[in-house]
Amino acid sequence: MPGLDGLRTLAVFAVILYHLNVGWAPGGLLGVSIFFVLSGYLITDLLTAEWRRSGTLDLKQFWIRRCRRLLPAMIVMLAAVTAWVTLARPSTMPVLKGDAISSLFYVNNWYLIYHQVSYFEKFGPVSPLGHLWSLSVEEQFYVLWPLLMLIGLKLAPRRGKMFLFMLSAAAVSALAMLVIYDPGTDPSRVYYGTDTRAFSLLIGAALSIIWPSRKLSSRIDRFSRRLLDGIGILSLAAILVMIWTTNEYDAFLYPGGLVLLSLAAAAAVAVLAHPASRVGRLIGCKPLRWLGVRSYGIYIWHYPVIILSTTNGAEDVSVLKAVFQVAASITLAALSYTLIEEPIRKGLLGKGWKKLRSGKLGVEQIPLKGWITGATLLLLVIISCTGIARTPAVASTVQALGPASGADGSSPVSQEVSAAGNGTGNADADASGQQTAKGGDHHDAGPAKTSAGSPADVQTPPAAQGQQAPPDDAASGTTGQAEDPPSAGGKATSSANPVGVAGTTPAKAGEPGGSSGKASGQGAGAAGTNAPPPVKRNLAVSAIGDSILLDAAPYLQQYLPGIVVDAEIGRQMSEAPDIVERLRSEGKLGDYVVIELGTNGAFSSKQLSRLLDSLKDVRQVVLVNTRVPRNWESTVNTALRKAADAHDNTTLLDWYEASSGQSFFTPDGVHLKADGAKLLASLITNAVGTKK
Repeated sequence: MPGLDGLRTLAVFAVILYHLNVGWAPGGLLGVSIFFVLSGYLITDLLTAEWRRSGTLDLKQFWIRRCRRLLPAMIVMLAAVTAWVTLARPSTMPVLKGDAISSLFYVNNWYLIYHQVSYFEKFGPVSPLGHLWSLSVEEQFYVLWPLLMLIGLKLAPRRGKMFLFMLSAAAVSALAMLVIYDPGTDPSRVYYGTDTRAFSLLIGAALSIIWPSRKLSSRIDRFSRRLLDGIGILSLAAILVMIWTTNEYDAFLYPGGLVLLSLAAAAAVAVLAHPASRVGRLIGCKPLRWLGVRSYGIYIWHYPVIILSTTNGAEDVSVLKAVFQVAASITLAALSYTLIEEPIRKGLLGKGWKKLRSGKLGVEQIPLKGWITGATLLLLVIISCTGIARTPAVASTVQALGPASGADGSSPVSQEVSAAGNGTGNADADASGQQTAKGGDHHDAGPAKTSAGSPADVQTPPAAQGQQAPPDDAASGTTGQAEDPPSAGGKATSSANPVGVAGTTPAKAGEPGGSSGKASGQGAGAAGTNAPPPVKRNLAVSAIGDSILLDAAPYLQQYLPGIVVDAEIGRQMSEAPDIVERLRSEGKLGDYVVIELGTNGAFSSKQLSRLLDSLKDVRQVVLVNTRVPRNWESTVNTALRKAADAHDNTTLLDWYEASSGQSFFTPDGVHLKADGAKLLASLITNAVGTKK
């Protein structure tokens, strides 16, 4: 069925475009769902054909065939990637170890769920194996589905009952996604879960019951052929439109969008599998078929190639580099297919073992290619096993927008800004590197807290210390600037009776940011100026944000004495309403409220509207938009702009525009240097009290 090979090509290149952050394919992640539908169809088609032939299913042989098809290429890739990281990128080993082991046993998706690792919000050292969760879902299906099929075929051999059973199971899975999905939060749990993704596999399986390939004939009438081609064109067009228009945070995607995509993919599979389809012949042309046959290898190699050849975060992108990365992925996949997959699939290992046992395999009979391949694989395995054995596992594949380690390898720092006067609280982050899905994935740091009225020293931000801030989040401010934040001796001490202290707020450090400066359509000052704004006294100001606000907090305390800064690493917009109510109940919610959120991920318009509705009684709300080179940047900024236009007391501070083309960021394009933090504080100060 060459048309299905062409569909595989479409699916794998959609995923590649997504991982390359190509702006016109934000829905490239849907390619995984296409693979799921294809797998469900083909595996069930094979099983039912075997049942019709022999009246039973040889489960042992089925599983052996699956292992022979999938395991060798993945083991080679794991060994090669782990060896490369061991030698060239040892800092990535802690986040790779857990992924490698869990992927080898096909439980990577549950490993990521258990450790609350986000698939979408990735900062800091990213695991080059972060894409293998989907293979775990498929392999779990391959283990369980033949057993269920055997039971089902014995108890209900009629096609109608089997079809209804599969559709019912698919509906349960889709319902699980609908129930578990929490709009406006990171969707990684429902994205990874076998339970919440099984509907795509089951829709493909159900299709194979009513549309078995063995019963499809090339002899159909002209009307049927036109109808078939029309359905194929429409289904492929629907898939392409969804890849073009949706993104991982689309509110439409998880409550039903992925189900619709799976149905469109099933329609495409039905057409492309049919021998009479002209669309199938077109999609199954030789170049696309060649790539489709190697799509498994392309899929497992492309992400390590992209991650390990990207040295400067998400900003390190170019058309030339992307072409090189794609070409390298295809080349490695072709080598894997020729040297590993095909020989083993055709029984190389079994034949070699039999000859060895019978004494018919001599050293002189092994070709030079075999010696080179074997020696290379053995070396890779030795290096990779050594690297894994020497490295403690970190339960995540990505780092949130929070400090990982400085350039000197120092431990991450988490700060609490219980801002009053010019004082801030201090807190040390757990150096374990543990991350969660909150805010992308952040360090599970338990920051110390300061209470109102108690003096507390503040850990000076890395910027003030001349320390390079890590590429995860600049909670503390950032990198290597000569200028210290406005605090004497690198430390700030709260007064004995501080005003407006957010005493119990844990502050975490670190998210991407930018420094912008337009307030509700007004120019917010020259982006490059070093002149501090006039100090604004007697204004009751509260600021709620993530680590970018932490960066600016020392300067805000200087420019807006008495400001209450409640900021935390990894904070999401969904947390803001509770923070507002807590500050209100504690009498710390000012007449002017600054909201700086969106660095760590998107949110729904309803969430933002509810937050702003709860702030109708304040004099002014300042929304600070974001500059973060991640997929959700435009989604966040569009939502903030629309919300500011819709609420009379709300002003937009255009940090994205003000920071454009400036050198306020560390090399990853996310975290703020000291001058960027200072400018952001200036822009916020100018925006507070300015009429819309």
